[in-house]
This record gives sequence, structure tokens and C-alpha cells, in this order.
Amino acid sequence: MRWAIAVLAMALAAGRAGADLAQGVKCEKPGYGLGERVVIHYSIRNDGCSPLVYKFPTTKQFDVWITRGDSEELFRLSKNRLYAQVLTSICLAPGETKTFRAEWDQKDSKGNQVGPGTYTVCAQLTPSRNPPPPTKCKLVIGGKTAALAPVTIRQAIALASEVPNSRVSINATYKGWTPSPNDPNTKDGPPVTRSDWAICDGTGCMYVVGPIDLNPSNDVGTQVSVIGRLKKTDKGQVYLALESAKVTKKEGG
Repeated sequence: MRWAIAVLAMALAAGRAGADLAQGVKCEKPGYGLGERVVIHYSIRNDGCSPLVYKFPTTKQFDVWITRGDSEELFRLSKNRLYAQVLTSICLAPGETKTFRAEWDQKDSKGNQVGPGTYTVCAQLTPSRNPPPPTKCKLVIGGKTAALAPVTIRQAIALASEVPNSRVSINATYKGWTPSPNDPNTKDGPPVTRSDWAICDGTGCMYVVGPIDLNPSNDVGTQVSVIGRLKKTDKGQVYLALESAKVTKKEGG
């Protein structure tokens, strides 16, 4: 009888602890450009009048995972991570808040860049007993309002195969009509018209299709920032269909 009463008391205490815990997860921004690192904050707060204590069998105290739809898991923070096998704990005083931080590089479990769309971010404490339910928020990748994080030309070429027609931003050097002669992506020449111009950075070269107010002979070496859609020719050459171009530094300026 005493044992049953003790078990009931423990269950009621756990229930109160769960009711006293407020939690939420959010990303630093509601929308991200393709390839941009996603920063996630998971916060817990004690809304009760007594301390909340959670005990963990290892140094892992929380987990974060990303899904497409309701069930397709693309990323889990704890996967393939090693945690020290020591007991740890969290004690939250009444009114106290604790925030965890995690990052996601927009790669799925196979290392591939995910495509544009809406994803679900899930977070949860991982105590050894009575874990609270997960908390969730939505994340938009590649939306019209998402800021574009600049990518390298090498990253853009890889992205063109993984996510066709991706919209990207690239900071590079204007090369006019003379890209590096040894670059494998531009060796076949202009992909669409003779007016196509090239950009290069430390990772490679790429042709750009669209007008820019620079002279292909006199302005070679100018630093530019371009935004556009990645395209591929039948031969596999990747180029950029230009949406906008901005001169960031004139050669000799």
C-alpha cells in the first residue's frame, strides 16, 4: 500500500513538473536562403512556484530535428554525435529560463542540400524520466522574402545538380569574356550567346547570361555581386541566368 502511494505521489509530482514547464523553439529568422546556415533557439522556463529538476544519463540534454511534412526526418542534431557518459542535470528556479542553441547547414541525412519549401523544426528535452513533449515551429527555405546568403561558385555548381533552378547570390570577380582557360565549367565557351560574360572566385568560374554595365575589356577585375537562377546546358555546363548585378568595387578603385 505504501509503495502504491509513493508511486502515485511521484506520478503527480512529474505531472506538476510537466505542467510548470513552458518551452518554445524558434529560428533566428522566419526565412532563409538556400544554403544559408539556420540558427535555432530552444528555450525552457519554469512557470511554477518550486524548482524544476531534470536529470540526464549523459551530457546530451536536448535534441533538435527537422522534418518535411509530418514524418520525413531530414536532420537530427544528436545523430552521429558522441556524448560524455556522465550524469548531468538542469535545475530551473521559479521564473528561470534556459536557452539552447543549435545550427543546421540545410543538408539532409545523406549530405544533400534540401530544396525550397516549408519545414518543421522540433525540439525536446531528453531527461532519463518523464521527458516533456516536443515543441515545434515552421521554417521557410528559399522563399521570396528570404535573404540570400552568398555562395561560392563551387557551391553553386554543386547546388545546380542537387536543386535545379536554385536562386543564388555570388560575390566574385568580373572576367568579361575571358574566364580562366583551365576552368572545367567554362571550357566550352559561352552557353547561350556570345555576349555571355564570366565571373570567377577562388573556387571556380561561371558564365552569366544577362546585361551588366561593365566593359568586357576595360573592367576585367571588377568585384561584383550577382543574383540569379542556376541553369545547366545539355553538356552539363552550369551558368547563371541573371536577375540583378551590383558592382561592389571597381578595378583600381
